[in-house]
Amino acid sequence: MPLPTHLRTFIIGSSDVSAQISTRCHYNANVPEYSSKPFVWFRTNTDNEELTLDGTGGLHEAYVDLECVANTETAAQATADAVKARLHGHRGTVGSVTAKGVFVSDKDDDYLPYMAEANEGAHIVSYTVRMWYTT
Repeated sequence: MPLPTHLRTFIIGSSDVSAQISTRCHYNANVPEYSSKPFVWFRTNTDNEELTLDGTGGLHEAYVDLECVANTETAAQATADAVKARLHGHRGTVGSVTAKGVFVSDKDDDYLPYMAEANEGAHIVSYTVRMWYTT
């Protein structure tokens, strides 16, 4: 299975996150305007396998854009806090991949959310997730 499948399962595997969004964690898809909120949307920005000079690989560095979308700022922030607590600093199993380190950081002020057009009036908290993992 690819990284997004593992990451989605890992995110909603937290009782704190699932209490906020249930299983509404969407990967790289346009979420319908009528979708229940709050939800999490994410996409893989980059996923590169690092190689040594002799061609040995296996260590990946991935960047993921992640958005927590809700009807209120309070709900969006609560979802974002639960997601960040689940991911930030994690080392260990994420599905069948091994995370060497997962780091969550806020998007900069000029970030334009991908889900903004489909969710006018929604509140969005966005993160960049940097993940080092092996397969």
